[in-house]
Amino acid sequence: MVRQAFISLVMYSQHVSKASLPMQIPPITNILMILAVITIFYAWFGVVLFNQTDEGATAFPTLMEGSWSLWIMVTTANYPDVMMPAYNENRVMALFFISYMLISFFYLMNLVLAVACNSYDESIAGRRKYREDLAKDLLTKAFELLDHEKKGTISKETVMDVMLILNQDVPEIHRLTNDEKSIFFALMDKDGSSMIDLEDLKLADEYITFIEAYLPSIYHSQWYQRFCNVVKSRNFETFVDVILVLNAAIIAIQDYPLLSGEEAQINEKFYNGHIDTIWEALEALFTVLYAIEALLKIIVYGWKKYTESGRNLYDFVITILAVFASFYVYTPNDFSNSNLIRIIVMARVLRLGRLLFAMESFRIIGAISVDIIPAARSVFTVLLFISYFFSWLGNVAFGGLISRDPKDPVAFVLLEAEDYVSNDYWANNFNDMLSGMNVLFNLIVVNNWTECAQGFEFVTGQKWVVRAFFFCFHVLAVVGLSNVVTSFIINAFFQQMKTIEQRKGSR
Repeated sequence: MVRQAFISLVMYSQHVSKASLPMQIPPITNILMILAVITIFYAWFGVVLFNQTDEGATAFPTLMEGSWSLWIMVTTANYPDVMMPAYNENRVMALFFISYMLISFFYLMNLVLAVACNSYDESIAGRRKYREDLAKDLLTKAFELLDHEKKGTISKETVMDVMLILNQDVPEIHRLTNDEKSIFFALMDKDGSSMIDLEDLKLADEYITFIEAYLPSIYHSQWYQRFCNVVKSRNFETFVDVILVLNAAIIAIQDYPLLSGEEAQINEKFYNGHIDTIWEALEALFTVLYAIEALLKIIVYGWKKYTESGRNLYDFVITILAVFASFYVYTPNDFSNSNLIRIIVMARVLRLGRLLFAMESFRIIGAISVDIIPAARSVFTVLLFISYFFSWLGNVAFGGLISRDPKDPVAFVLLEAEDYVSNDYWANNFNDMLSGMNVLFNLIVVNNWTECAQGFEFVTGQKWVVRAFFFCFHVLAVVGLSNVVTSFIINAFFQQMKTIEQRKGSR
């Protein structure tokens, strides 16, 4: 947070007047609201997941205490201490805490910095306008080049020739058969004259659904058009949102005893693999409704246009997860794990995130996030390679030294490392690759890494060798790549913000 404040202060003093400072408040507030929603959800999940465990008693006894523990985690003041009770019992539990840190600390905190920088970029508006005008001008020039006789129209033969040229470079065109290319032109040629004008050419950006391409008689029928209008209407979205709120209310009523810290009465019927309570029947009904919603939208919009929307893709993934998990639990088999049922319930609550995307500001942030992730692959690949290499190196140098085996004399030496032992860091070791990767992730978070290093200093007796190992990783991964990630997110944010604004302007 000091870094964000320092950069904001420098930029403020050099580039803008005091009147522009309040402009940062709304976008930063939006990100902090997203962080609050994510924190509350993770706290809710933690209360349910760690119920009647040491982790639940210390960090997640109630929803409020769980939220507070996670907020401290964002500041790195209690990481990895907060996760050690659960991690020592089951290493898979590390995914809960690591995923939260990736979202909150590594992404959203850096996104705050990106938004602050974006507020000071006064040239964005002018550059955006220039690019919008350039896109329109290039489209017009392309049409003029194809319109050799200056008639204001281009023929089907010309369009087919262009498609032949683009066939080698554009995958979407390469996959089309000649008949499909003819259908594509026919959709632009509204009057059936085998000629299109500039406005018709703009239809090339639109997507063709399966019904439109292969069942045109149904597509042009009045009843199907009315059906499409209903699915595309705001009323349909409102109806789905109401279902989501009702679903969340039912889940909240079921989990209220746990969330409030009360001792919940266990109903065995919830864990027998059968739908034999009113609550389970309602949850099954909600799952069916969500599946119908996704199916209707795919029919009306087409798969490609449907999946281009981050909101739709988010809904689809969660719905598929709920459907398959429900089938797995409720169909006859030897498995009826109650924890999986609870996770299904929490997965459905994730769909409430779509309500945030109903607002323009949150929708922009969501779109930017989806666009940044593929572009960040190269940076995170390098970080993964460095972590993997150091995990392998640690496994060679320190593998098997951390042990609680009473027959191992080194185990008694480790007891002298008071900070390591008192923090219960036994599972933080290099005995295997996954454990080593977790230790290195703790170093990237930059908290309590000295206590972790202390344990290896005692068991090896080579203090400076251990310190050199941890120092080298810190320089490469934390000082080097972490700052690269920060600058990358800032630059990517600027670029995606411009792209989104251009898309909005071209509509």
